[in-house]
Amino acid sequence: MNNISAIIDCCHVLKSITDLFSDTVMAHHDISSVIIQLSYFGIFLWFAVIEQLTPVPEEVYLMSAGYIAVHLHMNIILCALAALAGLLATDNLLFYLALKGNKFSQKLLKKINHDLLDNIKNKLKNKAAITIFIGALVPKLRFFNPLIAGSINIKFKIFFFANAAATLLYVTVYMSIGILFHRQLNYVLKELKYVQHGIFIGVMIIIAIFIIIKMRKLVFEKETATKQ
Repeated sequence: MNNISAIIDCCHVLKSITDLFSDTVMAHHDISSVIIQLSYFGIFLWFAVIEQLTPVPEEVYLMSAGYIAVHLHMNIILCALAALAGLLATDNLLFYLALKGNKFSQKLLKKINHDLLDNIKNKLKNKAAITIFIGALVPKLRFFNPLIAGSINIKFKIFFFANAAATLLYVTVYMSIGILFHRQLNYVLKELKYVQHGIFIGVMIIIAIFIIIKMRKLVFEKETATKQ
């Protein structure tokens, strides 16, 4: 029985990795299409709406945006500002929903590990600005950051400036990584464009898998805990 369970677990893990591989490849293609068709507004729209509905980590999208921006010879600063505006629009909306006690926001908060949630709330009450700033930089937790802050009635001014400062750093770092990838790969593989893009997508898949595996246990409730 133990061997059968182990085989089943391995199959589930392999399926998850396969799905993530497919999602990441499609994500890179999709964000490319949106940016090509809608330019800077496409970047804003992607990070404000579309990105929130996909399972691929936000960090992967930001690196892809940096990579694609260089490849399409777009203005890097305008691309970064568009991504920043999109992320802040979503963050502020989530904060507002949580502040008003919206049922959707409460449902999302129930997905977070209870111990982690209580710990963050306690820190927010004592050091709101620094806690919001750090939370906005942590993969996966970043999505829940405005929900947690809004749920305990943190002042909007504190949330906005702390979150905006962290998000600016967040966007700058991850888009810069994507830009660096493009320039380094372009230098090494000048005549092999498809190989260059394939290597970048492969690295994004590895990063996505790493982020999801590492952060899943930290942020989300374990299934056994929720059943109890």
